[in-house]
Amino acid sequence: MNMKNYLLPLAVAFGIMAFTACTNDMDMPSYEEVQKQNFTTNFVAKYGTISPTQKWDFTTGDRQLSTRGFTTINTVLLENGIDFGDVSQIKSTVKDSRWLHSEIQIPGGVTKNGALLDAMVKALPEAKPKTGKPAVLVAPSNGFYIFPFFSGGCLTYDLKVKVGDQDPVTVFTKDWINFQTVNGMAKDNVYAQGGTVNMRGIYIEAPVGTLVEIYIDNIACHTEAAGTNAYNKAFPAPADVAGTTNGRAIYVDVDDDVMPELDGIELKENAVVKYIGIEDIGTNRPLGFSGDSDFNDVVLAVVGNPDVPQEKIITEDEYEVKTCRPKRYMIEDLGATDDFDFNDVVVDVEEYTVEKHKVVRENGKIKSDEIISTERSTSKALIRAMGGTIDFELTVGDTKWVKSENGFNVKTMYNTQGNINYDKVLAEFDVEGWEYDLNNVSIAVNGKDGKMFTVKFPKAGEAPMMIAVDPSQKWMGERISVPKDWFYTVDE
Repeated sequence: MNMKNYLLPLAVAFGIMAFTACTNDMDMPSYEEVQKQNFTTNFVAKYGTISPTQKWDFTTGDRQLSTRGFTTINTVLLENGIDFGDVSQIKSTVKDSRWLHSEIQIPGGVTKNGALLDAMVKALPEAKPKTGKPAVLVAPSNGFYIFPFFSGGCLTYDLKVKVGDQDPVTVFTKDWINFQTVNGMAKDNVYAQGGTVNMRGIYIEAPVGTLVEIYIDNIACHTEAAGTNAYNKAFPAPADVAGTTNGRAIYVDVDDDVMPELDGIELKENAVVKYIGIEDIGTNRPLGFSGDSDFNDVVLAVVGNPDVPQEKIITEDEYEVKTCRPKRYMIEDLGATDDFDFNDVVVDVEEYTVEKHKVVRENGKIKSDEIISTERSTSKALIRAMGGTIDFELTVGDTKWVKSENGFNVKTMYNTQGNINYDKVLAEFDVEGWEYDLNNVSIAVNGKDGKMFTVKFPKAGEAPMMIAVDPSQKWMGERISVPKDWFYTVDE
């Protein structure tokens, strides 16, 4: 018997089996494909069928101005302002030309916020013209306070704050005519009907870049020309307001270590304070009144927590403001395909821009404020949370960041358990090549048994392993799935 006759069919059979096995091997889905298929199945089971047009960028708009901060304007009037302790024995009248001083006006001096008062004595001498940079403010990325704490003139007025396009808020009404006052002093009884001075504070939250105006309005004076102790409403008020709207408010330089003591307010260690002085009367006013340009008629402390409103640097009616557009990316690393807490990586990406504005003034008052150019500046990434326990390489634009290479334990979850700190920055780095509209962010994950796979920002209709939201959106704790209403157009 010829053995070849038996081996040939076997060889052919083995060849067919080998080819079939090879073909089946080639058709088998990869580890990455299996993970993503499982994730999709579990996602649909939990959240419903995905519309083919569903997109996964839930940010509120192309021109979002909030960063690490707010999307709406919020103002809160405080019950009280800066406390100077018991100053009820201080007497200050129209005829008293001395500047109120913490050491010479009452026995023992002012025991609370005395250093603040003395700093003002040094910085703004009475009746001595003062020059400084005009105070024009735009909101920072955090909340801040404005505390008027000194009134140096005898006029009556309303101190107002206007934030963005909101109606002005009256912080306090000066219905006393004492020449120099701080909180706690007795009011003049003729016009104020008794009581003590209380220049209240105000807390403000607003999107970055929002214009903040501080000014006095309804200005009136008391003068012998109108009769002794008469309230002279005929005084033409000086025709407009006085403050940041028309250049009658300036920044006041004070020693860096002078920080007001604020009751009931917890400030961060790096909190910043700036001081502003307002001149109540312009030059050449009627009835013999003329401003002395000492800018101590109202003095304010602007307290940031931690940042104060940015300055608008105005040069020949043009100024620049640094703003940014942020996005928060929440990422699932597919370590578990039935986990929808979207906290395996939480990263904020911020695109900074410099806007150039042109200001038009009419009779000294700002009539228009127009953006004439916008230039991109540096972009930054801030990692807020890492809930995964496998190593990853995060790519933002053209910049890469690896968990294990930046001092973090791969197996440790960061800022996703217990008391989550939503302001915490685990890591911060500059990025190049990130495009706000393209969402060109991805993550390469070192998965099971060292098998690598990549998660990119999802296309419309795909099950999302990454979503984009505003930075105001908080992430979930471990194994707590995001609410169904996050996915606005997912079918019920």
